[in-house]
Amino acid sequence: MSAQPSASDIHEGSRTKTPPSPSGRLLLRMPPDLHGELAQAAERDGTSLNGYIIARLGEAVGRTQESGAAASSGLSAVTVRRLLIANVVTVALASVAALAILLVAWLG
Repeated sequence: MSAQPSASDIHEGSRTKTPPSPSGRLLLRMPPDLHGELAQAAERDGTSLNGYIIARLGEAVGRTQESGAAASSGLSAVTVRRLLIANVVTVALASVAALAILLVAWLG
């Protein structure tokens, strides 16, 4: 009996083994000053440091951002937040105006 595997053993073994898929976790070491600069850039962008780094790495390999309305429209999270607040204020003012019109119509 030979210690070497047969050709059929090698072929069957290669069919059952699949390469491990990435876990999505990465421990990254970087200079503290770069860490600080990235954190400031993420804050200016209105996103988390993790989200900011993922976006920059995705851009480096040619990926486009596809998740969320802000990402697809190119708006930062801060801009979206401000627009939502402006929307709420506008709806509130329209509600007050509608109530005033109804009150005038009911009393008049």
